[in-house]
Amino acid sequence: MTVTRTRFTERRAPCGKLRGGEHYETRDDQGLTSDQMLFDCGCKVSREEYHDGSVEHIAVRHDGRLVSHETIGEHGA
Repeated sequence: MTVTRTRFTERRAPCGKLRGGEHYETRDDQGLTSDQMLFDCGCKVSREEYHDGSVEHIAVRHDGRLVSHETIGEHGA
């Protein structure tokens, strides 16, 4: 499993404001990929690509409000 952490500046958070934060990317040997952006304001964007090729994308504001949740493919069907 490979985990990469980087710092970013001035990206648009789900709340609409430009904020810095941290980007985490995790990959395993079987094809699972996790991509998360944690903004300094508390907002979060995550993208999971599962072993079957399906993708789940979630964006949550810093107040806990779900902005978007999209699943593409067969995972969870």
